[in-house]
Amino acid sequence: MRYVLEREIPARSSGRPPELRALRLERTNEQPRIANLLSPGQQSLLQDIATLITFRHGEDIFLEGSEAHSVYTVASGMVRISRTAESGRRQVMAFALPGDLFGVPEQGRYFSSTRAVGEVSLYRIPWLELSALLQREPALQASFLVRIAFDLRQAQKRILVLGQQNVSQRLATFLLELMEHEDFYDADRRQLRLPLSRFDLGDYLGTSAETVVRVLARMEKDGLLRRLSSRLLLIADAGGLSELLRGRRRND
Repeated sequence: MRYVLEREIPARSSGRPPELRALRLERTNEQPRIANLLSPGQQSLLQDIATLITFRHGEDIFLEGSEAHSVYTVASGMVRISRTAESGRRQVMAFALPGDLFGVPEQGRYFSSTRAVGEVSLYRIPWLELSALLQREPALQASFLVRIAFDLRQAQKRILVLGQQNVSQRLATFLLELMEHEDFYDADRRQLRLPLSRFDLGDYLGTSAETVVRVLARMEKDGLLRRLSSRLLLIADAGGLSELLRGRRRND
């Protein structure tokens, strides 16, 4: 259940400008790899039409097949994006992180379901107003195009991961990608926060929650990480996680 009156405020009054992030094509020591695509002027334009809204853990943002009136960018937290197969089985398609865009409609409806993972803050942007703004602002339109192209590349990468990697490699890929986000990874302490459950992670990796726990235990035994709690990892050997991706495929 959403808390509308108490938890929705105009984006401009929040003092937190919206971001639209993607990976830089080239990595340097001076710049973070996750880059904001929006200029200050573009952020201001979006603030004028956006609303900042918060959700508690487990609250639905929208459901698959429902009418789509808004798109969303993540201000903080994590959003689970999933679809339901004809068999009724849920498949987690992606996790939206700060700066990610989701909810672009397909023929006026949402083609996936989304749910808050932990406490989540989102910028809700009316689709019709955004469409009109993009027509008036070619540079902003280009930024959104770059983001959508990035999402397409990520989807293609995920197909490759599921088809070519074993479960240990899939989990290593996920951990390394999450480490790119300072919202979840404290590089000084080498601590990675996992707001999602082992069940969500299992659905995302195409395996069971029990297998996720078993693979984490194996990684801990191999000295790659240490489980400080069920939702907090110490990354002991990031290089070892990367090396794991180059290993030969085997069944887990």
